[in-house]
Amino acid sequence: MGFIVEYGQYLRSNLKCTIVNVYAMCNMKDIVALWEDLLALKSATLNLAWCFVGDFNVVRRSYDRKGVRVCGSQKSEIFGFNNFIDRNLLVEFPVVGKKYAWYKSNVSAKIRIDRVLVFDDWLQQWPMGKQYILSREISDHCVIVVKSSVKDWGPKPFRFIDVWLMEPGFKDMVRDNWNSYSGKGNSIYAFKGKLKSLKVDLKVWNRDVFGHLESEKKNCLMEIEELDVKDEGDALPESLRTRRLVLINRVEEINKKLESMFR
Repeated sequence: MGFIVEYGQYLRSNLKCTIVNVYAMCNMKDIVALWEDLLALKSATLNLAWCFVGDFNVVRRSYDRKGVRVCGSQKSEIFGFNNFIDRNLLVEFPVVGKKYAWYKSNVSAKIRIDRVLVFDDWLQQWPMGKQYILSREISDHCVIVVKSSVKDWGPKPFRFIDVWLMEPGFKDMVRDNWNSYSGKGNSIYAFKGKLKSLKVDLKVWNRDVFGHLESEKKNCLMEIEELDVKDEGDALPESLRTRRLVLINRVEEINKKLESMFR
């Protein structure tokens, strides 16, 4: 099929929502058939706010492609895709962040084939929606996050990572620090205060003792991101493309180690 459907309900207004995760084939005939399937699915279900998101495998404008030669058939695909959007009164949320959402492995080509399209019911509920194109890490596709507004959910809860228990000396560190805290007030407030102090010490311990792999991964991803941004303006020289492949391989190695640790 070329899509996955998720149904839900926005509790604040009881609005029923449908999010369709799209993955289009490379053949234009199959892409057009997918458009018709999406519209047939929507027509069969009433009273829902709809959002189509994912890889449509076609662009809306010629400059949505870089490093790819645009031929006559691709211009026809662009016209057909825009006609599909306009004819069905779909709206694309404004883009924040990167210009492109898909990158070839050697960064010689990049395309905006991933996007978010919504219908009027969705737009009425979230008129300030935007699509944020984030880092792609080592994938071909960037992460896309849809936001309507920034919410402040208050203080972050206390979190504990199970894999910490595998680190020698961790339990002794927690016990020694916990016993050193002086709780004030009744037992509930004293416990809350000691938990707050432990949270600070755990963050320091995680950074200095346990977190070197995550830090290295973060630095690698930041450098990959910088190379991607630099490549949006001018093509990267071969030396920097090689550097990027080295970084990707290192991130893959770190991910394997982290996965093993968490298992």
